[in-house]
Amino acid sequence: MKLNVVCYLIKEGATEDESLDKEKISKRIPIVIKGVPCGLYIKKSYSEPRWSKLFDDVSGVDPKIFRSESVRALLVVNIENRLFAFTFGHGRSMLKSFMLERGFGLRVTLNLGDSEQIKSIDKSTLEKVSLNTRSQTSKNTSVNDFDFEFDQEILKSICAVVEDEDTENPEVVSGCDSVSINTEIELDTFPDLAKRLLVAYQDDKYQEKYPWVDFIQSVSDPEILQQLNDEMLNLVNNEKFDNVWISPPEVIDYSDFSGFVYNARKGRPPCFHSDLDLSIYIAQSTIRKPITIEVLKRREIFKFNAEERNVDGWPVFHCMNCELVLNGETYILNDGKWYRIDSEFSDAVNSFFNSLNKCQIDFPPYCGMKEGEYLRKIADGENFALLDQQWIYPKGTGNKIEFCDLISQCDAFIHVKKYGSSSVLSHLFSQASVATDFLMNDPSVQEQVNRHLEETYLSIKFNSEDSPRKYRIVLAIMQKNAGDLHLPFFSKVNLRHHARRLINMGFKVELAKINIS
Repeated sequence: MKLNVVCYLIKEGATEDESLDKEKISKRIPIVIKGVPCGLYIKKSYSEPRWSKLFDDVSGVDPKIFRSESVRALLVVNIENRLFAFTFGHGRSMLKSFMLERGFGLRVTLNLGDSEQIKSIDKSTLEKVSLNTRSQTSKNTSVNDFDFEFDQEILKSICAVVEDEDTENPEVVSGCDSVSINTEIELDTFPDLAKRLLVAYQDDKYQEKYPWVDFIQSVSDPEILQQLNDEMLNLVNNEKFDNVWISPPEVIDYSDFSGFVYNARKGRPPCFHSDLDLSIYIAQSTIRKPITIEVLKRREIFKFNAEERNVDGWPVFHCMNCELVLNGETYILNDGKWYRIDSEFSDAVNSFFNSLNKCQIDFPPYCGMKEGEYLRKIADGENFALLDQQWIYPKGTGNKIEFCDLISQCDAFIHVKKYGSSSVLSHLFSQASVATDFLMNDPSVQEQVNRHLEETYLSIKFNSEDSPRKYRIVLAIMQKNAGDLHLPFFSKVNLRHHARRLINMGFKVELAKINIS
């Protein structure tokens, strides 16, 4: 029969017993398939949806009707002293996540899949707030058609037709940590499939088809890994969260999602969180300090589906994100892996950042008031006009946006944000490029902005045909540290992305630092 077969690779040297969650497995059924020793686990479970309680007092409703039954299974196959775990239903929950080989499915897929027959990719941006996205095409194509930006995105998963498949119904393979392959399968062919997956995992021909995959290099040196982990733990234990945070390591289907849970204990209702927050996790998870890497790898964050069932989870370490500079090189922790950013790429990003002009406007210091109050204090209607919270409605979008925060008498569109560890900087850069793009392409934007400026001495007189541009874009960031403006590497990458868009539109981009007194 043809099935979608899902497989995980257990870490080398680990035993079957060490890899399984004792609280979630059933009794082992030993079987031998074509001379290969295997372990089979099958478990039945029952549950009731939380919403069923709404109908507890309705006469004529049998409470038993809400009780649903599900079956999960796990088949462990030993090939060349490597353990392959084939999962069925929610069988993945029987495995300890920290015992699984990371990136196994992605590497197998890159080697087995046809690089010209890709169906979809999952990617994550190298930003302060990672954006996990899935892109699909109407027909199989190459990765070039997926708008994949090699300089600021990490490939997380890929789905493709298996190479050299000439049949009318070819195999399809996809993978991240696990590999999923739609193939003809019978019980006695599992050892052969495991052997095939092992060969694909050990192959390195993917480097010829996808040379950019290693542009962001995985760190494997134990000494460097130890130094990076120690530096990150120092930030976590001292609750310095500017450069360390947590986020889901994969795309979340929010149509089938109740929330994230930090503590999943039997007999206690789960506390759902719509987002992941490291400071809240530390406060609520009863985790003891000093926090260690081993603890982060063993502790899990759980994902509950819409029926409030625990369907997945990840070690906290795999949810960790961090940015560090060690010995002059930039390192990024993403999805439980440390990456060294290519030095040429890092140099290019830093060089671009340093090349941006410094704004000569003398902004007064920010003295602890709210951001809106600060902007209103600056705006006198003559040298600066206030556009903060003044909405414009671009045609055909159904959305409202701020054009900018201030407009100056010296023809600057000024966007202001206080530096923080959340998405504020990404929002600042995006606001500037999106608003300017609307100005270029929607004449109503200029009209709406000028209506907001009627009670001031300023107005916009923009002509998209002007070259060079009369106006310039100023990105002003409130920051407490002494010296020049400092941005984390993630933010510099994001800044470069949006600043290039603005420059390609013909605008000059300037940076400004507003001191916090």
